[in-house]
Order: sequence, then structure tokens, then C-alpha cells
Amino acid sequence: MYLENIRLKNFRNHADTSLNFGTKANVVLGGNGEGKTNLLEAISYISLTKSFYASSDTVVLKINEQVFEIEANVVSDGGMINKVHIGYDSRSGEKAYSINKRRIEPFSSIIGKFPLVFLSPENADITFGGPTDRRKFLDIVISQSNISYFKDLSEYRKVVRHRNKIFGDAKNFRTDTSVLLEPWNDQLVKYGSRIMFKRKLFVNEFRKYIEESYSDLVDVKEIPSIAYEPSFEINDDDAIERISEKFFDIIKKKNQEELKFGTTLIGPHRDEINLKINNLDLRKFASQGQHKTFLIALKIGEFFYLKERCKETPVFLLDDVFSELDANRALHMLKLIESLSQTFITSTNPEIFDVALNFGDTNKIFFVKSGRVETTQN
Repeated sequence: MYLENIRLKNFRNHADTSLNFGTKANVVLGGNGEGKTNLLEAISYISLTKSFYASSDTVVLKINEQVFEIEANVVSDGGMINKVHIGYDSRSGEKAYSINKRRIEPFSSIIGKFPLVFLSPENADITFGGPTDRRKFLDIVISQSNISYFKDLSEYRKVVRHRNKIFGDAKNFRTDTSVLLEPWNDQLVKYGSRIMFKRKLFVNEFRKYIEESYSDLVDVKEIPSIAYEPSFEINDDDAIERISEKFFDIIKKKNQEELKFGTTLIGPHRDEINLKINNLDLRKFASQGQHKTFLIALKIGEFFYLKERCKETPVFLLDDVFSELDANRALHMLKLIESLSQTFITSTNPEIFDVALNFGDTNKIFFVKSGRVETTQN
């Protein structure tokens, strides 16, 4: 798929911005805080119904305004034009999403329809950070390719919150939790087992995508690997029913410990994803360059995985990533990603693009200043 055009009204820095895009590389240049990343955020609304940065819709609303709108034409791989409209009114707190004037509900039904891959310096936490960052990566990829996973994940998070409230109340008011916990234990196991099963399958499938994309990025012989490490032991051949049995057993064993700490200690919210190069832990032994290469390989692997599973070519968003790379690595990465799909690239430095890209109808360049966008630099 590709975005033919977009219009932003009262979105972040943009009072009223309309742009027509190239089908390949779209480079957005400007200083920090001028509104470059806002364009990528708007695209994330089209694909995910929300911003990948902001915690709420109110945050992206232009200061002193009450309503924002996003309009775009999204062209599918099959040539179908989807006229997308997203509106948010802060007075009512209501957000609406429509395609070809047909209102879409629930919002979760959009996930995976317009797949995207997003890469920014903050994504370095996937390789450098804690388990939460790696779980988030898994959840975003699997959710875009499997709507039932997204729904299970949403329900599971609600269950954990309810369970934790029961533990908190028990700790504060010395109440008996056994009767209160029973239905929530059932729900925890129901949704948690499905999530763990799907994560297990995903990691086993995704391994080849990382290996292939990593080998395209480096000349030396380095073998990347990814492994799923759930919060309790499951086997590769365990079905959901067997995972559920193990889950119930571990809940019983952890009951007193959970009461003591007042929180849910077991389940997919405690999973880890182990990343290695040449069988060595990435976080402990990899160089800065290996971290960056592994992250890019993850994202390119994500692109091909989503393209295959969603039956639609994802859009690639790169937010200020070239400042983190040396010139040779940046040039190599740009050429590789440009060949994959429509890309949107923000940067403060135009030099690498002048060398690597020919701008015209296919590749376009935009200059942003104070929320105003020009196709030629003043």
C-alpha cells in the first residue's frame, strides 16, 4: 500500500497542512520541534488509530484548539483507494474513524488493515532496554498481523489490573481473596495462555526473517537469534490446553507470594525475549554497531513478516534515525529500505539524501518550519 496524500488540521504544530506524497522515499527535513515527526504521528493514527508517541488524543491537539482532523487517501496493493478520515473533539472526548465515509467501530478492526513499521532512536530500547520494551515490540507486530491477539492482549491487561486491585485491597484491609480471585484466575489463564501460545509461534516463525535481513546488512559472518522466554516453562510442542494446565499450577504455587507483594507475578506480562549474536547475549556483549544493525534487522524482518501475513505492503516510517549512523551505514540502509516500499524519513541533515536519492515524482522532499511545509527550500 501507499499514502497518496494527507491533510492535517489542528494536529500538533500543523494548523492546516496538505501534502501529496511520492510512492517511494518521502524525506521531511527541518529543525527540532518544527513539526517533522508530527507527520509520522498522523500516519500512525491512520494505521493504529493513535499516536506511537502521545499517551492521549488531547496531547496531539494544537494548542488553543478543540478539534483535530486527519484525512488521507490510502491506496492498497490491489489499487483500491481508501479515503480515511479521523476526527477528535476535546469537548466531548469523542474520536471517530471512517473509511469512504463509513464509520469504523471498534477501532481494533483497523489494526493490520494499513500495516506500518516504525523506527526511531527510542526503539534502541528494544535491544538495550528491559523486557517491557521487547514485549512491546512483539505485541505491536503480532497485533498488526493477528487481530485476535490484539483483543486477547487488551482483555488480559484488564484482568491483571482487576487482580492487582484485589491483592492491593487484601494487603490494606486484610480481606480474604480466595473467592474474589477465582473468576479472575480463570480469565488470567484463558487470555494469558492464548497470548503465550501465539508469542511462541511468532518467535519461531520470525527467526528466519531476522537472519535474512541481518545477513543483508553486514558483510561479516554474524548469526543473530531470538528466543522466547516465558514467565514459566513451556515446551515448543505445548498446545494452549497444556499451557493452561501449567498456568493454573503455577498460580496456586505463587498465591502466597502474590499476596505478600500485592501484584500478579506470573503471566505473559512477565515474559522476556532473548536476543543474541553468535550465541552471546546482545545486551552484555554486542558493540554499538551490532546493536544498531540488530535493531534495523528486526524492523526489516517486521516489514517482510507483516507484508506476508497482512497481504499488504507496510509503509516504513523512520524518525531521525540517520543521525545515529555513520555515512556508509546510513547510505546502505537508505538504499535497502527505499527498495522495499513507500518510506517517510525525518531528518535535520539533508546531505545524505542529496547523495543517495533523485527527487521528483517518486521520491519527494519536504521542508518543515513552525508547522508549515514547503516542497522547495526558501
